[in-house]
Amino acid sequence: MDKKTTNVRADELNYDKYASEIYDDDIKRSIPGHDELHKTIEKVVREFSQKHEVKKILELGIGTGLTSEKILKLIPIASLTAVDFSEQMLGGAKERLSKYNVKYVLGDYSELKLDSDFDMVLSVIGIHHQNDEGKKKLFRKISNSLKSGGIFIFGDLVTYRDEKKAAVNDARHYHYLVENARDDQALEEWAHHHKFLNLLAPIEDQIEWLKKVGFSTVEVKYEHLNTVLIIAIK
Repeated sequence: MDKKTTNVRADELNYDKYASEIYDDDIKRSIPGHDELHKTIEKVVREFSQKHEVKKILELGIGTGLTSEKILKLIPIASLTAVDFSEQMLGGAKERLSKYNVKYVLGDYSELKLDSDFDMVLSVIGIHHQNDEGKKKLFRKISNSLKSGGIFIFGDLVTYRDEKKAAVNDARHYHYLVENARDDQALEEWAHHHKFLNLLAPIEDQIEWLKKVGFSTVEVKYEHLNTVLIIAIK
């Protein structure tokens, strides 16, 4: 059996503690550039769907459905396969996306066999819970699940090979947490999450890993502190 590559369980993460609307507010208060990241995702999806037919979408780590809702509003005829290892998160996503064609899968996406022939795969603020080997394996699975010409929308938290840049970005990330946390309890939980539960890999390494598994184009579309959006085309 392969060694487990996900470094957390669902019950260790903040999203099993709160209702969807509180979690959505917390994540915006905890991720610098969260709104701008999603505006960029919407722009990318709008431009891609104007040039390519998007029938099948896969989201790895759907959470409350916040990202998928934005995408499905732009491409309402697409079918979505939604994966998450939290029953509570899937429950919130089901309520949010009730009017769309969605198949829900409960499980750890690093361990699941993914279907193929997707036009679009997305993962937003989740893959940083994979260790480096897990990220490499997952990128290969994602590439294999996409059609030729398909798009991988990868929004996440990263670090940098330059240690000074990495240190400054971390400092500014924590400053953002302190300035924007809902209350002291939320600050404690999200600061602990970022310091002890996140496995941030250098963005430079992850771009190389994506290219090695078959993505012909890999481009950074948004970058603010540790928050980035990478678009990879197969």
